[in-house]
Amino acid sequence: MTLFAYGTLLVPEIWRAVTGHECPSESASLPGYAIYRVRNADFPGIIPGDSDDFVPGRIFSELNAEVLARLDAYEDKFYDRIKVTLLSTTGDPLQSQAYVVSTDYTSALTSEPWTLEWFQREAMSDYMARHGFR
Repeated sequence: MTLFAYGTLLVPEIWRAVTGHECPSESASLPGYAIYRVRNADFPGIIPGDSDDFVPGRIFSELNAEVLARLDAYEDKFYDRIKVTLLSTTGDPLQSQAYVVSTDYTSALTSEPWTLEWFQREAMSDYMARHGFR
């Protein structure tokens, strides 16, 4: 099983705290989707976007049922885990799954793009403390 991560799970300390495991990963992108900040929150959500939109992230592999259950609990009902087609760094298509904002919650997204750099600079310390991550 593989999973495309694009938000807070790109931080190695958060990935390990959530999953309890190190999993192999490589850079990838999700074409046709856009990433936005969630209103009054510091985590992102992705939704289908324009054909020239893409979301950068990593594809994690060798996920077992326990890791997947922990990820599902972390992502909660705000997201739906769906099948997606990614692009590798060489442009090859990769099949995976990703957490996409549920249609019930898309109104919670702002029009402001979310970036890992912003999160690490402005929000990560508080986010990790709030969730008990070290």
